[in-house]
Amino acid sequence: MKTIAVFLRHSSRWNPDKPVREQSYWAEHARFMDELFDARKIILAGPFADDTGSMVIMAAESAEAARSIFSKDPWSEKDILVAEEFKEWTIFLDAAARGRDD
Repeated sequence: MKTIAVFLRHSSRWNPDKPVREQSYWAEHARFMDELFDARKIILAGPFADDTGSMVIMAAESAEAARSIFSKDPWSEKDILVAEEFKEWTIFLDAAARGRDD
């Protein structure tokens, strides 16, 4: 498994007047993300504080596998928030892992 950084951007149907959890199809998107989290595919996820999009750190076989997974996100299908960039990430320092090794 590889660590993939996924950068998501607001798309044509994003409503800038509404907070994240009030966007159309929020429940469907949240369910999709929760399923990935429960399957241990999502490590970290959330919107940027400046409201310019979101980032997800995930475990996947490759960046292309991550792209395939996110193509099924209801928000991607509805053109609300789309995964735009997928980068394999090599982690050198991991404070969370340090606690597991002590």
